[in-house]
Amino acid sequence: MLKWIVGGAAAFFVGRYLLRLNQASKTIVTRTSLQVNKVSLSGIELKANIRLQNPNPINLSLQYPFVNLTYKEASLGTSQVKDETIQLPANGEQSFNLTIQSAGWLSLIQVLGTELVQKIRSGQKAVLDVVSTITTKVNGIPYSQQETLKLNI
Repeated sequence: MLKWIVGGAAAFFVGRYLLRLNQASKTIVTRTSLQVNKVSLSGIELKANIRLQNPNPINLSLQYPFVNLTYKEASLGTSQVKDETIQLPANGEQSFNLTIQSAGWLSLIQVLGTELVQKIRSGQKAVLDVVSTITTKVNGIPYSQQETLKLNI
């Protein structure tokens, strides 16, 4: 009889822990800021600051975040892919500074159009509404977050 009670209690606590992990992966808060690092002959290099916040009372294991920037559903650039696991403490946060390299001027002309690319190359101000998609895994569960950002070039 004691075995059944201990087994039932263990199953209850394991189930509760797994439910908390699943809910925690859905409540991660992501903040992204974006700025131009440099404009060169190879394209535009951007710096993305990603801040992941864990408002849960459980430590989380995250895969290093991957960022894809799009403009009108066409990709402007992506961050590097890293096979690295990061620990996000309970009720804590962690920041990542990522470099995002555009594909080159020919791709930018196709995505942004010649008029906007000429503005950028000549040093005139341009503002783009880009969509930042952050993808990672939280405790092995896929996580994706989209944000619309204003990019001042």
